[in-house]
Amino acid sequence: MKEMNNQRIGSGGSNMKRLVEIINLFDTIQLNEMDSVKLLNRLDTKFLLSPSVLKNCLTSIVDDYKVLEIDQKRMLSYSTTYFDTDDFSMFRDHHNGKKRRFKVRYRQYEESGDMFLEVKRKEKGRTHKSRLAIDNLNVDLDGGLQSFVEDASPYQVSNLIPKLNTKFNRITFVNKNACERITIDLGIEFEKEGHFFTLPNCSIVEIKRDRDELYSDFARTMKEHGVLPMSMSKYCVGTIALNEGAKYNRFKPRLRKLNNLMSEVNSHFAFGI
Repeated sequence: MKEMNNQRIGSGGSNMKRLVEIINLFDTIQLNEMDSVKLLNRLDTKFLLSPSVLKNCLTSIVDDYKVLEIDQKRMLSYSTTYFDTDDFSMFRDHHNGKKRRFKVRYRQYEESGDMFLEVKRKEKGRTHKSRLAIDNLNVDLDGGLQSFVEDASPYQVSNLIPKLNTKFNRITFVNKNACERITIDLGIEFEKEGHFFTLPNCSIVEIKRDRDELYSDFARTMKEHGVLPMSMSKYCVGTIALNEGAKYNRFKPRLRKLNNLMSEVNSHFAFGI
């Protein structure tokens, strides 16, 4: 169904250099100032675009947002391990458009050193996230974490196994005047059992806000640049990329968009749809 890519590549080039220059123009916000925009219960809107378009969008909002900075770094490293049942129940629920669906994952924030077990629930258009601080990324959920997972989801931890690892770089912006957070993920890499698949020339933007009617300068700017919302799950994309035979019919528009962006830099990196 698709070509496997065992190379690790960055999202570099002149576009990335210019993107870093633009990010450095923003005022900063520190991690200890982020409590007001944790948005663990929120509305999400996602967009998929190239870094070249992204840098043009960011130029327009320099005065309206602050960028998260940790240890003088504004492009931060994240790693995630997703869990699912042996038969990919969570993936199938997402693919089939089930209104109430879940993700269970470990996430590590490399710069801050924070590690969490997280359960995300999507229901009635809102994302609800529960998370528990942990000391290490032990993949055995039975080690004292069982009640947290089973209280926050319908899954028994005995039925969950690690299915996918991801790494990416994230830039986080906070609206100066509203309860809105924007995350931009770049350099996205998926790994399963030593096989890798990367998304060159792709950035996933997510606008997170507490209410639907909140006006977003960034959403307006992307619309002006012809970028329309497109739901995009990194877990689902990585599962399709690294599991031969994974169902993907409902995701075809997203995969085509990814193909178009990736082919701009190298036609080898593509989903065979």
